[in-house]
Amino acid sequence: QQLANVLHVNRKTLRKYMRQYGIDKKFTVISDQEIDALFNKFREARPNSGLRYLRGFISAQGLRIQRR
Repeated sequence: QQLANVLHVNRKTLRKYMRQYGIDKKFTVISDQEIDALFNKFREARPNSGLRYLRGFISAQGLRIQRR
């Protein structure tokens, strides 16, 4: 609802276009162990990088992980 309000469109219109373009708002189902392995892989590749790079790395893997 908030995104629809910001874009000044109806919520149903927004959902329709999200479906049309394959945009899903759901999070990836992934275990803590898989997240740990992904984080370790990131640390090996970019040992001096921070949180922003980590977010980009996760996104580049095609994952959408909920933050805690």
